[in-house]
Amino acid sequence: MKIEKLLHKLQAFFNTDRHKKRQHIEELRKILLKLKKKERKITLALHQIDDDDLSKHYQTELEVIRIQRKKGIEVLQQLKERKKT
Repeated sequence: MKIEKLLHKLQAFFNTDRHKKRQHIEELRKILLKLKKKERKITLALHQIDDDDLSKHYQTELEVIRIQRKKGIEVLQQLKERKKT
């Protein structure tokens, strides 16, 4: 009986690690989706603005969001690769 109990605890420990990894991937996907929506919103606003100062501000914000999304996608791909192995 002790061996079975230890095996169950060990299995629960490994499943917790997988669960945390899966949860981390899901959270990262949600963040990337929010960034994509924000990027689209700023892009639309950028096309409608005539003010140069405000346009430059939106352009820099758009660049930052694109860089963040790119880094997030790279991290997500790395996590998926680790999950497979």
